[in-house]
Amino acid sequence: MKLSIVIPAHNEELRLPSVLEAYARLFADNMGDDAELLVVVNGSSDNTFCEADKIAACHSNVRVIDESRQIGKGGAVILGVKQAVGEWIGFVDADGATSPDEFHRLFSVAQNADGVIASRWKAGADVTIPQRALRLLSSRLFNGLTRGLLGLKYKDTQCGAKIFKAEAWKAILPEIGTTRFAFDVDLLFHLKRFKYDVLEEPTVWKDVEGSKVSFISSSFDMFCAVLRMRLVHSPFLFLVRLYDRIFSKIVEYLRRDELFCHAMVLFMASLVVHVCNIGYQMIVSRALSKSEYALLATFLSLFAIVIRPLGTLATAIVHYTSLLVKEGRPGAVKRLVIKWGMLTGIPALMLSMICIIFAKHIAGFFNLERVAPVVVSAIALPVLFLTPVVSGALRGLQSFGWIAISSVVGGIGRVSIGAVLVLFFYPACGWALLGHAGGLYLTLAISVVILLSLVAKLPSDREVLPSFRLYLFQCFFIQLSTALLMTGDVVLVKHYLPAETDFAYAATLGRMVVFLSVAVTMAMFPKVSSAGAFTREHRRIYLRGLAYTSGFIGISLFACFVFPQYLHRFLFRILEPSDHLISLTRWLSVVMAMATLQSINISLLLAQRRFKAAAVTIVAAGIYMVGVYFFHGSAQSVVYIAGIANLIALLTTTIAILRKDPQEDVSEQ
Repeated sequence: MKLSIVIPAHNEELRLPSVLEAYARLFADNMGDDAELLVVVNGSSDNTFCEADKIAACHSNVRVIDESRQIGKGGAVILGVKQAVGEWIGFVDADGATSPDEFHRLFSVAQNADGVIASRWKAGADVTIPQRALRLLSSRLFNGLTRGLLGLKYKDTQCGAKIFKAEAWKAILPEIGTTRFAFDVDLLFHLKRFKYDVLEEPTVWKDVEGSKVSFISSSFDMFCAVLRMRLVHSPFLFLVRLYDRIFSKIVEYLRRDELFCHAMVLFMASLVVHVCNIGYQMIVSRALSKSEYALLATFLSLFAIVIRPLGTLATAIVHYTSLLVKEGRPGAVKRLVIKWGMLTGIPALMLSMICIIFAKHIAGFFNLERVAPVVVSAIALPVLFLTPVVSGALRGLQSFGWIAISSVVGGIGRVSIGAVLVLFFYPACGWALLGHAGGLYLTLAISVVILLSLVAKLPSDREVLPSFRLYLFQCFFIQLSTALLMTGDVVLVKHYLPAETDFAYAATLGRMVVFLSVAVTMAMFPKVSSAGAFTREHRRIYLRGLAYTSGFIGISLFACFVFPQYLHRFLFRILEPSDHLISLTRWLSVVMAMATLQSINISLLLAQRRFKAAAVTIVAAGIYMVGVYFFHGSAQSVVYIAGIANLIALLTTTIAILRKDPQEDVSEQ
């Protein structure tokens, strides 16, 4: 027999029958008994096997292999190859993107080498229906990765039609270790290692709807698989062996934890954003004078104080979006977003205009000689008001991958725009603020596009939208108090101690603790949302979230306590930081650690409408403000008072959460 064609099929009862019938007829007519088709049905929960078996009963050149386990495309291809008897063995996807005529033509081309792969990107290819933007982006990024790490020069490694000599298969099968999305790359990499000559042939290809590959969920797997291949065949093989022996079981366990996976997606994005933030701080701190940088830190803290209570709206949107999805009403999310987009967008524009009109008076409060920082801040107000609505809906829909992408693009935009403005225009606070605002608008624009594409696919819903004015009212004061506990120090020091310039640098470093742990809070909230119920699963999610957050905090605290002088040198070019600055940095990192753990507690309490337990935050914020009013003789005293207030809030809310019976079901409010 000359040719064996393997067709992997997982839950393909709708697309497979017509494709298999067409392949069976064409190869029977053109090659007779010299060609066979092996359909490998793996882990299917539908009628894929029955549909394939019906066609096999009518065509002698079709064999069906039924594998109960879901072994992936690569595993199915390997299983089929092992049972194939042809001199040449190829495989093709079950979706029909490559027609039988085209595959037969590829077989003819293969006779000139040891194998051939179809290419949608080589000159001469005929792609009749272009791929959607996301799949196209995924394909190009992955191709660049394989070229850079593995040295594969093919323009398209992922097209589903490939044919190789049986002897080549026999040589490389023992070496192949990847059976998921990077299987094709693994295959081609080993063919290259064994010196087989594989042609890349432009193909006729038609994109077919119904792909089960997720751009977001598969990207990390693909990257890790390619990186592993590179390490295995490098002097760093010991790292792979170390991982396999020690860490693989831990990682596999964590991968089954949805909270961990979602938190890691957000964490990796926040890490990139954090690096961008460090870059932004390095650039503006070196370009701006000390007084200008202190002013910038003040306005950024004001942004944070505004964002935190506005986060109340995001909290409400997340809460009710997740409840609507759980109640089977995802279509109502679209109307919810439109309603609150209007309710926040219009007032934001009006407030922005008012701030611009009274910019001189606002500047006077901060003892400013110019109004530019105030005007730029006013321009940023609409994005501050609209972002909670859009991001809240995305979080409620648990579209964490898209949230990660938009935040990364915004972070890169922030540092890029800010660098251009302060380095090439003028090194002033206003220009640095404009760069910050530009990054925020970029994140919002991407998030809006993503959200519109998601809600457009949801079914319409005409039922009455839930009212959450009371929820918003109660959340507002709790979130405002949380904002004061976490970010009020810089503003208070600027107001009471205008000559203090070191504090801004210490506060920037101390907030490293917060940046690293936001991901857990964001991922946890929609998973524990309820109308009052606190289940055992909610308790488990909370404890895991607390553990993950503590791990992130530990890393930041270690850096701030052990290496504060090096961090100041690296970030701000302060070659000899004073003892006062180092002390402030260490104590502020401790305060931020408590505030970060408190944010986990508040996230759970607000997700479950437990406002009485969360109200202690308001009391703690009151203690903080009153304490600073009476004891603001130094920046150190402000930090101590912040620490006491945060500790009170953290201990009280933790006790309230842990004392509650997880089996108790509180009636809906």
